[in-house]
Amino acid sequence: MGRTASRSLTGLAAAVATAAVCLAAPQAASASSACDPSLVAPQGSLIGGLWRSNGGETSVFGCPTTKEFGYADKKGSWQRFRNGKIVWSPNLGGGTLVRVFQKGQNIVFKWSGLGRDWDYFNVRWSKDGGNATQVQVGRLTPWSGQYLMAPYVQGGVGTTTNGHEVNKFVFIVQGCDKTTFGSDCGPWSIPTSISLAH
Repeated sequence: MGRTASRSLTGLAAAVATAAVCLAAPQAASASSACDPSLVAPQGSLIGGLWRSNGGETSVFGCPTTKEFGYADKKGSWQRFRNGKIVWSPNLGGGTLVRVFQKGQNIVFKWSGLGRDWDYFNVRWSKDGGNATQVQVGRLTPWSGQYLMAPYVQGGVGTTTNGHEVNKFVFIVQGCDKTTFGSDCGPWSIPTSISLAH
């Protein structure tokens, strides 16, 4: 009877230890997938607020890969993420954020928080420092919009080589109003960019 009880207690202890390992494994996995806390923008940062409101590490941007940095020559800041970049561009309004990220085969350029309403937006983009292409984009709201580009599918913007080419795409935006004699446009945003390997 003593041996049977001893064997039962040994078996019970082994089962408890196994259960503890199984329960601990998911927690360890989730901890390892979390973003580096030293790179997360602090509370009060517009960039950090946008990132958090979009889902943080599970957002389209993914985890930050740099801290948030200011510019030496102007007001504003920027931060890079695994899948893109967010820029605070206060020259268009105190809450203006422009951002670019990769979603599947597409590049998505978005802007919001412009200080006044606009009838439409001009977007300029360039690849690898080449000539800029300008497109007119309708507004999502009077102070926000987006431009979607499929760089390796539409119009030959990207070229497929041996899988090791890296292309840098740079984007800026300005708001415009329609007038009797044409358009009245505001200043251009601070540039934001994304580099894609293919």
